Amino acid sequence: MSSAKALVLDASVLFGWFANCRTTAPALALLEATTVEQRLAPDLVLIELLNAGWKSHRAGVITTEQFEAMATHTPQLLGAIVPSGELLEAAWRWCTILDHPAYDCLYLALAERRQAPLITADQRLLQRLNNLGAPSDLAIDLNAWALPIA
Repeated sequence: MSSAKALVLDASVLFGWFANCRTTAPALALLEATTVEQRLAPDLVLIELLNAGWKSHRAGVITTEQFEAMATHTPQLLGAIVPSGELLEAAWRWCTILDHPAYDCLYLALAERRQAPLITADQRLLQRLNNLGAPSDLAIDLNAWALPIA
C-alpha cells in the first residue's frame, strides 16, 4: 500500500485516535486503512493535539493515559512531520484568501505542496473552501473519506 496517495491529517483526525469522541470511528478507520508513510502533517499538529488533550484531560473527558499516549505515540504514527516554517508563504496566502486562522492554513499549504488531500473534521474550514469553490480534493471531510478502490 506504500504507493497509495498521501494524506495530510489535522489534529481533529488525530484526536480521534486517542479519545472517544465524534471523530473516533472514522479516525480509527483511517488509521487502520493507511500506512504510516501515507500520513503527513505540519509540526503544528503535535502542539494542537497536545493542547486539545490538555483541555480534554483538564475537563475530565480523557484519562491521564490517553493524554500521555497523545504525547508519546503521535510522532510514530505519522510518516512525515513537516516544519511549519517551510509552509508559511503558502499558509499566508490561504489566510488571506479564506480569511481563516493560520493554524488551519498550514495544513492547506502542506496539502497543496504535496498534492495530497487534507483530511479534517473542521466543518468551518470545509465550508469556507466550499464557498470559495476550491477543488473538492483539496480538503475532505473525515466522515466522507474513503480509500479509493484499487
